[in-house]
Order: sequence, then C-alpha cells, then structure tokens
Amino acid sequence: CLLHIILQLVAVARKVVVNNNYKYVNVTVTINEIGPATNHTVDVDMQILRQIRTMKLSVHYHLVLNRSVVPNALVSRTIDVCHFLKRPTSDRLLNLMYAQFKKNSYLPERCPMPPDHYYIRKFRPSTVAIPSFFPQNDFLLREIYQTGINNEPLFTYQFYGSFVRKSSE
Repeated sequence: CLLHIILQLVAVARKVVVNNNYKYVNVTVTINEIGPATNHTVDVDMQILRQIRTMKLSVHYHLVLNRSVVPNALVSRTIDVCHFLKRPTSDRLLNLMYAQFKKNSYLPERCPMPPDHYYIRKFRPSTVAIPSFFPQNDFLLREIYQTGINNEPLFTYQFYGSFVRKSSE
C-alpha cells in the first residue's frame, strides 16, 4: 500500500480587530478556539443600522515578519461589493472565501443593503483553498469597507493569522 501525503497551505486565525462606524454598522468577530488551530472557527455578526446603497472593499494582504507588519502589501485590490454580489464569479479569489461564508450565514444578497442583523457562523479559515503564491508565514489581512461617493468608512477588519502546512492523505 502506497501512502500519498499532500501538504496543503491553510490559514489559521490568531486575532481579529474591528473598527466600526456606528452611524452605519456594528460588526463583531469571535474566534472560537476549540481543538487544534486548523479547526478554529470564526463567527461574524453585522448589524446594519441604516440602508447601505453602495459598498467598496479594499483588501490588503501584508506579511508579518518578527512580529512587525511589512508596510508594503503583497496583494492589494479594491472590489465593488454590489457588483460582486450580482456576479460572485467576477472575482475568483474573493469567491473562494465567499463560497465558504455562505454555508452557515445570512448575508445581504444585493444592494442596497437593508438594515438587518447579518451573520456568518462557524467559518473555518483552514477550509479556504490558498493560492500557491502565498508564502507559509504570519500575515495581516486588512479589509476596509466604504460607502458613498466620498468613500466614507463603514468598518475596517484586521485579521491576523498564519499560513501553515496541513497534511491530507
């Protein structure tokens, strides 16, 4: 019997920091640290307080070396969330995570987003397929959500984690 072991790069959640603009939204994030780090789950609660007509998302992926965030982002992009909600396949990388979010969630399906309590439950970062160009390292994923013609901040989300190798047979 020949045993094949495949090492897969997976994300592990370490810490999350959220800053809200309480005029629009109140977001809380909880990391559930049960069992090994690759089994940790994340719960997100988002209370939209007033209708959001437009939403942009800026994503910045930074390496963390010796406990310091590398100032230049390895990956940086801005996404029109309303367009993405209409066509999730329009952004392949974001769609990898979105497919996992949708499993145990109640999320806005289109814009404008009405006031409501939205949530993601039991999201396991280690289930997201990580592209091979990401290094095995600590990282900071900074997400900035904005609305309106002046790009008024809704909330920022800083996800500190690690990419680790996990074996699968």
